[in-house]
Amino acid sequence: MRIRLLLPLLLLRVPGAPLFPCQAPAAEAPRIRVAIIRGSTSLNLKTSAPIYIVEVKTGEKYQLLADSAYEVRSMGASIMVAGHRLLSPVKMLPAEGAERVRLASRLYKGDIILRASGQGRLDIIESLLLEEYLRGVLPAEMSPGWPLEALKAQAVASRTYALKQLKPSADYDITDGVEMQVYKGYDGVNPRIKEAVDSTRGEVLRYKRKLITAFFHSCCGGHTAGVNSAWGEGVTKPLSGVKDPYCAGSSHSRWKYFVTSKDLLAFLQKRGSTALKLKGIKPHSKGRSGRIITFRVSTDRGSETALVKEMRAHFGSNKFRSTYITKVTPVRGGYEFSGRGWGHGVGMCQEGAKTMARKGKSYRKILRFYYPGAGIEEFN
Repeated sequence: MRIRLLLPLLLLRVPGAPLFPCQAPAAEAPRIRVAIIRGSTSLNLKTSAPIYIVEVKTGEKYQLLADSAYEVRSMGASIMVAGHRLLSPVKMLPAEGAERVRLASRLYKGDIILRASGQGRLDIIESLLLEEYLRGVLPAEMSPGWPLEALKAQAVASRTYALKQLKPSADYDITDGVEMQVYKGYDGVNPRIKEAVDSTRGEVLRYKRKLITAFFHSCCGGHTAGVNSAWGEGVTKPLSGVKDPYCAGSSHSRWKYFVTSKDLLAFLQKRGSTALKLKGIKPHSKGRSGRIITFRVSTDRGSETALVKEMRAHFGSNKFRSTYITKVTPVRGGYEFSGRGWGHGVGMCQEGAKTMARKGKSYRKILRFYYPGAGIEEFN
């Protein structure tokens, strides 16, 4: 093969290689594409071993040298690597036997796809086997030190959720943040995480022969929420909400948060209100689990209705921890909100799952409790 040197890239010519599809043929294990960086203006890449970059559409192949630094950025429909223009998308593959790719200090074991997303922005996507992906999800979503049966329950829930997100026509299937499920690459993987994933390999949750959207959250505060009250989606039995006695001892089961009248007023004004003064706030509507759906806010311009989930997004979910608000108390300068749980409350309560596992419940019993009516089946 004729080799032409273009420092700092070594150019090779190879047959065209299609981008990995989001799901492999039926005889093979399923794959998933994870957006690990979105809308980046550039990427500073450091190599510890040789890495190949392949233009997906042409098959043109380049080699990045070991122990080198490269700047990667988007330019129109192209990707610039060390001053060389490559046709988007491109795929990064480590040399045989070398460590997989590290980006932003995280280790990724799949194939890295770089895609120009327009306006000088770059999306970075990892394509990997679903079971390898789950090994990166578990330690990010649940402490590896928790009981093994709780970790197994999380593995089945996360596998089901991921498979439900596969989108063959999209650029990627799932993101790596809390808006879906957290994934941090291969860092944090240990033997217990591997055991939880491997011992439940291929197991998913189905209801009436269909995969459920297996939501989960940190702590429900005593009753999981119905999916309709959280997001307005149609109710299905596994996501209708259950009374949960298992998370009562969690440090996340109760919370309080003070909001000044000035900040509440700013929230209303951001939504278009012309009010200049608050007079009071009280619950207006609730879901079956007891979570508040809307507040009625009295102002100098009359009464207004505010969605609690919008308030939570505005003030921050780490402070305004849930919509399961049990009391609103007027105090000097504002209002104190008292509530239960942490998270949206739909599906499996992770704190409850931990307690159930500690009490000797199997992962199957945990899943059947939090997703009533769902069957645990092999995915095929």
